[in-house]
Amino acid sequence: MNVRRTLIPVAAAAVVGGIVTTLIIGNGSGPVVATATDSASPGADTVSVSGIGQVTGTPDVLRLSMGEQATGATVDAALNQANSDISKVTAALKKHGVADKDIQTSGLSINPRFDQNGQHITGYDVTESLAVQLRNLKDAGSAISDATAAGGNDTRVDGVSFDIEDNAALLNAARDAAFADAKSKAEEYAKLSGRSLGKVSQISETTDTAPRPIPYAMAKAAAPAAADSAVPVSAGSQQVSVNTSVVWTLN
Repeated sequence: MNVRRTLIPVAAAAVVGGIVTTLIIGNGSGPVVATATDSASPGADTVSVSGIGQVTGTPDVLRLSMGEQATGATVDAALNQANSDISKVTAALKKHGVADKDIQTSGLSINPRFDQNGQHITGYDVTESLAVQLRNLKDAGSAISDATAAGGNDTRVDGVSFDIEDNAALLNAARDAAFADAKSKAEEYAKLSGRSLGKVSQISETTDTAPRPIPYAMAKAAAPAAADSAVPVSAGSQQVSVNTSVVWTLN
């Protein structure tokens, strides 16, 4: 696990001799503004600073969005074809150990198809979509290839994204880094104002653990026959970020 810290612009308030002073400091990522206020003002004996902590981990799940599109002269014909194709896709995924709980129907649409004049219905288009979670990343490429081959030419893959589902340890490490970053800045401001840090009076945080979508042009998805090789899948790494705002009293 690699912990990386990034400084961001912060605002700090501190008491300096009962006068109002504004100090602007450049840190390479934008100005840092420290404002000292009169001791009679609310919150004058506090310093508020933000810190950020970032850690990097390896994704443990691949989220796959795919489906089947079928056309028929009637709604029943199109729907039956889509149902048959999606069942084949599901069966192929289960052969790779994908659990029922990780295969979810995510969409169904039925639309009429019109002639060139747009006045008469000539057929119907049916699209059925699945949201799939692949937890065995070593086998994910083969699972995708076999599923798309099972669905045939009507298979569509909308994209994949990676996520870190078991991220509790990473979040804790990011929090440690964010708090340490904030405290380091607060101590510096307290020192500059001739004060020292007291107790923490308030803490708030925001986290960023959203999966990063990876656009994927699935040429194999349109292949008619069985896939002759696994889709190459590279999980890479993913960042978990915590932004912490902390307020200290000043001694």
